[in-house]
Amino acid sequence: MKKRVSLALSSGGPRGFAYIGAIEELTSHGYQIGSVAGTSIGSLVGGIYAAGKLEEFKEWLFALDAWKVFTLMDLSIGKNHLVKGERIIEAMMEIVPDVDIESLPIPFRAVATDLYTGEEVVFDRGKLFEAIRASISIPSLFRPVKHGLTTLVDGCIANCLPLDRVVRSEGDILVAFDVNDVDVAEIRSILARENAALVADTAFEQAKRAEMRGVFESVANRHDMGLIERLKYAGSRSIALIKDMINYEEEYDEKTALDYGDTYYDLLDRSFSLMNHRQSELSIALHRPDIVVKMPFDAYGEIADYAKAQEIS
Repeated sequence: MKKRVSLALSSGGPRGFAYIGAIEELTSHGYQIGSVAGTSIGSLVGGIYAAGKLEEFKEWLFALDAWKVFTLMDLSIGKNHLVKGERIIEAMMEIVPDVDIESLPIPFRAVATDLYTGEEVVFDRGKLFEAIRASISIPSLFRPVKHGLTTLVDGCIANCLPLDRVVRSEGDILVAFDVNDVDVAEIRSILARENAALVADTAFEQAKRAEMRGVFESVANRHDMGLIERLKYAGSRSIALIKDMINYEEEYDEKTALDYGDTYYDLLDRSFSLMNHRQSELSIALHRPDIVVKMPFDAYGEIADYAKAQEIS
């Protein structure tokens, strides 16, 4: 008899493509996924799996390159969004029928957030892609979804790891996949290297400045040299020392810093991921899943990573 799994999939942008491989790993080892609940990218992968179309979706997804991903973004600089979000949904509906959630062979729940009340909105019926579109509506990026009288945005704001929304059955195994983990040890290691580089840089600069002072002091006492010769000597030695300092700084410049190269998107993504991480930790502590699988949010997160589904999964 197969072991029955109730599966919760967190939000997490392109990192959520790892759920494809995770689901395949579970099923290949004899586990039967009896229900799925997902938020944001978790609702996308989970909903398509519940519809029985994961293989077709994977084939389409793995064929996407950076340019194809870009063409799926129907850019529209609106007052509250940058992307309409309809084109990507329409593309997926060509390979996955937009069925009613209540008719899916596997019970499925998608989580969104009411923008004005902050309340969690759980889709357990209605059209599959309406639920997915609401759940993936990253604030300020995707246009919010009007659902009746409510305005919906990404479910990560209310419940990024919906362990309490899976349909449980007696004897099942509650499995949580969270792709918003923080690798604190790695971050501290980076900061330690950054600090060591800063200390070394300061010491090197001080040594070179002392050496430069020594050059001018020695030249001042070189009475065997004429004024022009002294100036030439001091100038050539000073230039050489300055070059040494520049070369050293190029090697140990801000590229060692943790925030080197951070963009607007990086800042937004990291802020959401940290929020999601804290939520996930609380959800795991509260609902105590039988199995927790984590992935650091620093692993993937760039917009370009949406074209790396095969690598991520």
